Amino acid sequence: MKVRKNPKTQLLNKGKVFKNLKMLADANTIGPKHLSVEESVLVILKGKAILKIENQEFTLTAGDTKIIPGGIEHYLEIIQDTEAVHIMPVTNKIELLAD
Repeated sequence: MKVRKNPKTQLLNKGKVFKNLKMLADANTIGPKHLSVEESVLVILKGKAILKIENQEFTLTAGDTKIIPGGIEHYLEIIQDTEAVHIMPVTNKIELLAD
């Protein structure tokens, strides 16, 4: 059974327009349901995760990149320990949603 657990995040760098966050997530966990106000890009560096957006599922492994639309509920189900970089506008706001 998978447990709900927030991934660890760390700000890597921040420019005038974009910021990069490093994300580390443990295997057999499910991240929080949330939405971002603006579009963002998720780049998987290692591991395996399933990105769930509305009624779609995208299996992501090392080297995969996925554009996540703004204003759409989504979350990650982590299959293997995963490391990723999340690129988003500096002005982006993330809203956590109840399960």
